[in-house]
Amino acid sequence: MKEPCGCSCDDIQSQLCELVDPGTTPEQARELIASISDCPQCYGRLQSEQEIRAMLQRCCTAQVEAPAELRERITMQIRVTRFRA
Repeated sequence: MKEPCGCSCDDIQSQLCELVDPGTTPEQARELIASISDCPQCYGRLQSEQEIRAMLQRCCTAQVEAPAELRERITMQIRVTRFRA
């Protein structure tokens, strides 16, 4: 499928994947961004991809502790289970 800019969706997707690949050098990343930014639609896809990845990074690295009441209930259930066994 072609984007409004004439780019191929497959080409853009592979460029986006290459851009977020940890092995991509900063120079390669700059070249890819320059290539993608030639088209507003393609650049919008890049921005969306970056926002999604940032959100996933925040969600996956958050150190959220369970509420104290829940931890106590779980601990009590473990104790009861051990006592019955």
